[in-house]
Amino acid sequence: MSRSANTKRFHTTPQLRLVANKSLSVKTIATASLLIITLATITGCNDEKSGIDQITDDQSANNQLNNNPANTDARVLAEIDHFCGDCHATPPPAAIPREGWFAEVELGFKLYEESGRTDLTLPRRSEVIDYYRRHAPKSIPPPPLATENDPSPIEFKPTHHAMAAISPGQPHHVPSGTANVQWYDQANTHLLNRSTLMLCDMRVGIVQEAHFDGQTMVFDRRALVPNPSNTTLTDLDNDGVADYLVADLGSFLPEDHTNGQVIWLRESPDSNDKFETTVLMGGLGRVTDVQAGDFNQDGQQDLLVAEFGWRLSGHVWLLLHTGIENGIPQYEKIIIDDRHGVIHIPIADFNGDGHLDFASLISQEHESIELFLNRGDGTFRRQKIFSADNPVWGSTGIDLHDLDHDGDLDILFTNGDVFDSFYIVPYQGAHWIENQGEGEWSPHVLRAMPGIHRAVAADFDNDGDDDIVCCSLISSEILETGVQQSRDSLIWLEQTKTGEFTARSLEMDNAQHTTVTVGDFDGDGDIDIATGQFADKFVTPRTDVSIWWNNSINHP
Repeated sequence: MSRSANTKRFHTTPQLRLVANKSLSVKTIATASLLIITLATITGCNDEKSGIDQITDDQSANNQLNNNPANTDARVLAEIDHFCGDCHATPPPAAIPREGWFAEVELGFKLYEESGRTDLTLPRRSEVIDYYRRHAPKSIPPPPLATENDPSPIEFKPTHHAMAAISPGQPHHVPSGTANVQWYDQANTHLLNRSTLMLCDMRVGIVQEAHFDGQTMVFDRRALVPNPSNTTLTDLDNDGVADYLVADLGSFLPEDHTNGQVIWLRESPDSNDKFETTVLMGGLGRVTDVQAGDFNQDGQQDLLVAEFGWRLSGHVWLLLHTGIENGIPQYEKIIIDDRHGVIHIPIADFNGDGHLDFASLISQEHESIELFLNRGDGTFRRQKIFSADNPVWGSTGIDLHDLDHDGDLDILFTNGDVFDSFYIVPYQGAHWIENQGEGEWSPHVLRAMPGIHRAVAADFDNDGDDDIVCCSLISSEILETGVQQSRDSLIWLEQTKTGEFTARSLEMDNAQHTTVTVGDFDGDGDIDIATGQFADKFVTPRTDVSIWWNNSINHP
């Protein structure tokens, strides 16, 4: 199961990922068509021309299971550790049910063959399949639903909204593909004259600006971008007016290419309903996140770019500002990290030394969170603060937030990419990576939630502590073939005691949310929720974004 054939020169993984916020990573937004493509890849991995030991069907694997003595486990596990562990954590047998290991092992060997590497000693494929099938559970029960707890003490009333028109040349019956929704609050920046909700539809290629008049959503300017994954508020031209950076994936489906872009949206002198669009950097793989800041302390805004890529592509780039030509910033491109699968790269000064650092969520086979601590000159030292023991962990996003109100930034982390393993598994969920100070971090499991894609924190019940809202993305194809079809799609975690959370159900059986953001959209004093819809198929009425109105203050 060598998921990456060489971490320095060739990255590969059996998962076909698409990333929404961060991103995601994931990094990994999915549709039914993507599921079909990926399942075909997994079930079609036997290579008759391969020189590697072959197991051709499930029956022969069972024969090996019956004939192979248990006393070979230590030897086989050592060989698996040498083979798989060369690039990533050795997957534990309990990661997926027994029935899935035949295809998983087949795919791992196939990917190693395709890498061109010949330096590893390969274990016998039949023994690897035997080992995993004997030690894996027959089935993995899903975690309990949020509906099993007491009802939510707060009622959220949803309204559903569709963008008025799809981009030219696109039929309106295309399924919604909202990869990201992001709330920019006027109270937190001098760049906005009103608070703004930004939407990215990566399927039809729209970045849409919106605002609220009470509880009425008003769509404003838009830009056509091939496959936008998210936006970042900035002011690159220092004119005091909000600009946006857009991470453009460059394709809807995952693939290696150079179509990814960093795009700059700014006020158009010719139109009130469109942005002026400028490509700041092209020729990239799938770009999932872009941040702006002065990383080398020269007084100029540089850019940090997460290039998720796919198998052969993927980096974190630092674009150092070198000057301006014809009003357009120019950059020098420097590699910071050459691993693929980076979903999100939020920036902050984590160690309080006055330099701008960033956290990196690295998915694919890496499945880790690392801090990149700035030396002050735009070079970084790395600190790993979380690493999963499972290459199908399925990381989907991180968000910075001081969850325990102790004055430093913690990390909210989600792992729920069901297109890693195609199984509903209980280890997917929301996690709190607690910043304990002095460079020490401690992980806490907050809530199991299969398919979880994003989690963000806010005080929904106005009791002074922070709660968390979580959304999920699970293809209907997976749910329809699963043992338990009913699943949480939107929940909030009420902090009932310090560090203790109780899950409250907001929505069931609509696990088509890649993204969630929060804010007081209607200005009534309580925190509302916005979710983006990423559909398997077109449904009427079409929904691109749903608003969950919290009226707990004005309407107790």
